[in-house]
Formats: sequence, structure tokens, C-alpha cells
Amino acid sequence: MRNPAQRSIRKAARVALACVLACGMASAVLITAGCSSATQSINQQPSSGVPDDVGLAPIQKVTSDDPLLAFAANSSTAVLNGPEANGSFDGPDSFAEKNFCFSPVSLYLACTLLGAGTQGPAQEQLLDLLGMEDGSALKTESEQLRQQLEETYGDAIIQVADSIWAGEGYEFTDAYIQAVEALGGGAFEAKFGTDEANRQISSWISDQTKGLLKPQISTELGQAALLINTIYFKDAWASQFDAANNEVAPFEAPGFDVQANYMRQEIADSSYTTGNGFTAARLSFSGGSTMTFVRANDDTRLYTLFDSAQKMQDLLSLDMDLATVDWWMPKFTVESSMKDLAKTMQALGVTNVFTGDDPQAFAPMLATDEGTGFRVSEIMQDTHLALDEDGVEAAAFTAIGVEKMALLPETEPVEFKLDRPFLYYVTSSDGVILFVGVMYNPNL
Repeated sequence: MRNPAQRSIRKAARVALACVLACGMASAVLITAGCSSATQSINQQPSSGVPDDVGLAPIQKVTSDDPLLAFAANSSTAVLNGPEANGSFDGPDSFAEKNFCFSPVSLYLACTLLGAGTQGPAQEQLLDLLGMEDGSALKTESEQLRQQLEETYGDAIIQVADSIWAGEGYEFTDAYIQAVEALGGGAFEAKFGTDEANRQISSWISDQTKGLLKPQISTELGQAALLINTIYFKDAWASQFDAANNEVAPFEAPGFDVQANYMRQEIADSSYTTGNGFTAARLSFSGGSTMTFVRANDDTRLYTLFDSAQKMQDLLSLDMDLATVDWWMPKFTVESSMKDLAKTMQALGVTNVFTGDDPQAFAPMLATDEGTGFRVSEIMQDTHLALDEDGVEAAAFTAIGVEKMALLPETEPVEFKLDRPFLYYVTSSDGVILFVGVMYNPNL
């Protein structure tokens, strides 16, 4: 089994990078056996049935000619309005309004690893969510997406890595290993439940994300497999900010004002637009990617702008006009940890991989002589995003656990002062949403 390939992108991938205050991402799929449990990113559900207390009503999903855009809109809506972000659809009294960051593209890539190892109705639900017609399209489009993401300009970096880990007593099928290696990934064996295995996996994630993520992985004996995707992003602003121009001023956080450190700059070739309840502006990175900021108007609560997948998709695909923009952008760093994205996936219509009802559902991935199948026990993601005068650096990891079943016009500058809660997202030059985030208080 060979080492997983790291891929630095030398051309700006045309990918929309949707971030909820996140700079990097890693995704992992955990496949475990029996009723064992683990902490951090590998905390399994009870071994019988679908995870309890789903807590999310089904999302009214949107479709698009761009399946990555639709996935970003659907998954970001479910996450930002769901229990991971302490939100709900129950109205303002139940919405937490906290800083949060999510990487839809990392979850998407992790799901392609899972999809490559499943068959039948379980795979069909995944293909439907990913916007792919069949297993052949999954293979081809997964390879193309990773190649796109690795092509960047100048000093920009988008690095994607995949790895699969088989627990003691379990083996990946040769076909599955070949499919993952075709994506540039690597296959490993691990004695889950030992400090050595925990350190190995944690170190691998940290290495792929340049040290931005240092998860304390804790595995358990009996786990069958772990599938991991990581993504790392770093790029400089096309027009960098000068710290000498920074200015401390109030930011209207929910319930009270805080003092934020604003970066100031007037940029003639920014993009700008207004909409129902918001204003939005977009900044370019030197490598061709962009970052879009959506500021809620004074009379609008931010979460009402994305309380449906259609609203979110509209925000993630805003058309803008060139304008001279007087930028007031607060510096911030955000870290988020999502422990139960299984509920998000179920709200998006993916349920069969969680039940274990079909003993052959995971046959393309894991061989078994016991006549019983596997099921996904957990999906989690950690993200980190930091924004300053130079640019943005981000990373994320997503883990999916599987267990074995027992049996510009010339105008006056437009001031764009991000002094109220705002949504933001990062989009590569290829139109892939990499990160989607919300900022309620830049001082946290």
C-alpha cells in the first residue's frame, strides 16, 4: 500500500469555495465494527439502527446544472440551520447566531470515497446527492475534480489528500484500493484502539493541512475502516491590505457591540451588488479564487438570508457589477468542529448507508465472510480559517465512521463596512464552493 499523494495546485481551480469561517479542511470516513465507540472525530453511534434523534427535518433540496453548487447550497443550508451550528428552523428565539465554518467541498470529496465503496440503493442515494448519474460518472468526475483543485496560479495552494485505513481483521478489496489510488490516495493498515494508530492518523491529518488541524483522534478496537479526505487552501489577496491603515471600530454583534480591528482599503475593481435584505461584495485572490461577503442589512437577521436551500444557492451564485469599494473588513480566525454530520446527510436524503439493512451495501469496499454488512456510524468535520492583511489560510477534515453490523463603471466609491453579521464564501476560479461561513462576532 503506497503513501497517499499530496497535491499542490499550480492553477486556480475553478471551484467555488464555500466557507463558514474556515481556512482549511479535512474529511474522513470512519468505518468501524461492533458497538465500540471513540472520541474526537471518531465517536460512533449505538450499533443498532439509524443514529438516534436525527433532529433535522428533511431539507427541500435544490438542483443545478452545476452539481457542486447544488451540493454546497443543500449541505450548507442543512449545516448552518441545524444542530451543529446550534441553529434550527424554529425561529429567532432558537437560533444561536454564533461564528461557524463549514467546508462543503471536503464533505463532497469524502462522500465520493464512500460512494466508491458502496453499491445498490445505498450508493444510489449518495449519487443523487452528489449529482452523479452512476458509478462510472462517480469515478470519472471524482478524478477530474481533484485534478481541477490541484491546478493553481502563482503562489496559491489548494492541496487535496485522501487516505483509507483498514482496521485489524479487515481488508479493503483490491478494486477499492485501486479506485482510491486512482484519485491519488493511499491505503494503510492500523491497529485501531492503540495510541500508535491514533498518533498515526492524527499526524497524517496534521501533515496534510500544514499543521492548521491537529485533531486528537481516539479510535477503538473493532473499528473496520476509516476514510479520510483533507483539503488545504492558502492564497494572498490580489490587492493586499496595509496594516498601517487598520482601524478599530464597533461591530454590531448579536445583543451588543464589540470593538473589531478593521482592515481598510479602497479597491477600484471590486465586485458589488445589493439584494433583498443584504449587500454583498467580492474580493479576488492572486491565484484567481475569490471570497464573497454578504452583509445583512440593519433591519435583517443574517440567518433569514439562508433559511432555505434556494436562498443559499442564490447567495452562492450572486452576479455582481464592478465597482470601486471602500472596504472595512474585520480580521478574524474561526475554528469549528462538527461531530454529527450524519444527521445532516439524513436530512439531505441519504439514509440507507446508516441502517446496515443491506449486507452487500459495502461489498465493493470491505470483504466479509460473516454474511453481515456494515453501516456508517458517524460523519464529522473540523475546520479552521484565518483571514488577515495578507490573505486567507484554511483547512478542514471530515470523517465518516462505518461499523460492522452484528449479525467597473466610474462612480463614487461604495462603502462596504462589514460591521454587522455577515455570511462569506470562498470560490475557486473554477467555480467550486470551498468554504461557506458566518461571522457574528470577529472578537471570538
